[in-house]
Amino acid sequence: MTLPNWSAWAYSAKTAFAALLALWISLFVGLPMPFWAMSTAYIVSSPLSGATRSKAIYRVIGTGGGATVAVALVPMLVEWPELLSLALALWVGITLAISLLDRSPRAYMLMLAGYTAAIIAFPAVDRPEAVFDIAAARVTEIVLGITCATLAHSLLWPKSVATALEPRLKRWLADARGWYEDILGGAAPTTSLRDRQQLAVDAVECTLLATHIPFDTSHWREATASVQALLRRVLLLLPVLSGMADRRRAIGDGEDEWSELLRESYELRRRQAGVLLDECDALLHHLGHPQSPSPLSVQEQKGTIELHADPMSALIAGVAATLTILVVCAIWILSGWHDGASAAALAGVFCCLFAAMDNPVPAILNFGVATLSAMPLAGLYLFYILPQIDGFLPLVLVLLPALLLFGSLLSNPRYGLFSLALMMGFCSTLALQETYTADFAHFLNTNLAQFVAMIVAAGMTAGLTTISKDVAIARLNGRMRRDLVALARSSSPPDALAALGRSTDQLALITQRLGADTDMATAGLRDIRIAMNIVQIQHLRSHATPALAAALEHMLRLGTAHWSDKRATAAPEEMLDAIDIALRLTQSQPLPQMTTSATLITEPEQGRAALVALRRNLFPHAPAFRAGGYA
Repeated sequence: MTLPNWSAWAYSAKTAFAALLALWISLFVGLPMPFWAMSTAYIVSSPLSGATRSKAIYRVIGTGGGATVAVALVPMLVEWPELLSLALALWVGITLAISLLDRSPRAYMLMLAGYTAAIIAFPAVDRPEAVFDIAAARVTEIVLGITCATLAHSLLWPKSVATALEPRLKRWLADARGWYEDILGGAAPTTSLRDRQQLAVDAVECTLLATHIPFDTSHWREATASVQALLRRVLLLLPVLSGMADRRRAIGDGEDEWSELLRESYELRRRQAGVLLDECDALLHHLGHPQSPSPLSVQEQKGTIELHADPMSALIAGVAATLTILVVCAIWILSGWHDGASAAALAGVFCCLFAAMDNPVPAILNFGVATLSAMPLAGLYLFYILPQIDGFLPLVLVLLPALLLFGSLLSNPRYGLFSLALMMGFCSTLALQETYTADFAHFLNTNLAQFVAMIVAAGMTAGLTTISKDVAIARLNGRMRRDLVALARSSSPPDALAALGRSTDQLALITQRLGADTDMATAGLRDIRIAMNIVQIQHLRSHATPALAAALEHMLRLGTAHWSDKRATAAPEEMLDAIDIALRLTQSQPLPQMTTSATLITEPEQGRAALVALRRNLFPHAPAFRAGGYA
């Protein structure tokens, strides 16, 4: 392991300052649980100041919502502990399931509202009359920790989201332009298929990172529209370039109708890719030099980039969290274990934090072990060092070495989560308050609660939500087919940006699980092109003559039946005939003018080019198209 660099130490110092400031204010005003404020400063901190500020806002909202639910449920159901346990377990499960449908940082808000209610309500069962005070104290201390973290990371050596996003976008565009030039030159590609598929992963990661831009400390915050316009073009470049490459490979030396159609499709994609790359460069230049004129036109169409969501996986994760909490509640109630309430709350936290993973068990165990690893150090402080301390300044001096050392790993991608869990375990086990108290039995019970929560959460998750890589890929492929069905069935032109965002995200998720499977990589890129082909064909249908519209509708119905059949592999020959009939109609009558939200070139020929592309994507080895039928 390499030693932390200056940036890591600076981040550790800022976060330690925020945590100690939150602790000092909590002690000064006499808040009952100062360690909540201290832990929160670590939880919301991020190396990027914009990400810290966005997490802060979402955490405040989520904490307030969870506290409100706890205050409502405990007095109502405290006489029926089984019902209270069921209500809280269901609340955590439902909020978790809904949060997993949104893969942006906003999801944190709803997930937090779920397990915050459990953290407040379960320990308040023995004193329901104090639940409002407990909730108010938690909200106050968490807001305090959030405020201190936000100020520290905004004022002390702030690192903006733009400093991380800009170089990634530049690298992405350089790779995309390299691919474009390879296609134009007809030379052997300088990048592998895996590298080109990785562009989907990088594009989605840039999209997710950009969600923090509205909260950033840089001038990019005022240029959010330009950032979103750039990301729309980045997403569109992937199917445009892969389609351009496919047409280039397919063009022969002949002068028949099919060769001419392939050339027309290739030229459209070539011009579109060139325009997109130039506009991306212009937008990136404008973001780096805000005084330069904006390249955005007044006709720039806006839209939200949608990402993949898996309702079934979200539902299963919600059910797993609910059952896990109920199992721990049963252990707590039946055994009369005093600290079982803490175990029930922590079980919900463990289930929520890693629910988006295919196999959350290793992450749950690693996180749980990390929190428990803080036990010896916290015990050393609690029983040997803190009894010798009198005053806040000496407290800071003895805490600072541990905070700085472990905090230096927080920004390390490999050790960051372990370090965060260690810091959370250290702060919560110390449980610093205004007056020194150290109860060895309580100390052991608290750590036992963490252990029980970890074991039950890992066991239940292993049985209910863990899936293999192959199953995860199969689910993603199935979701891609269902999206194609929805696009083909749409009675009105679909939102191109939404379709593009989902299909690119699905390819990115598949890529992260693929390894070296180039066949599936090719299929993933093809499916993105098919999605965009269908969108363009739907727009063509909405502007077409009755005869062409009827032919396109028949073709889309055949496509719907094909993609709805889970056993089907190759598209039916009837669909090839339907595509050819539609192509002949586009040759025998004037093409309508086309405008779509994600296609920046509006030549009438793009509708026909979409039919050519769909034919190539579904029937790459079919005989060449002939205007009067097959030769």
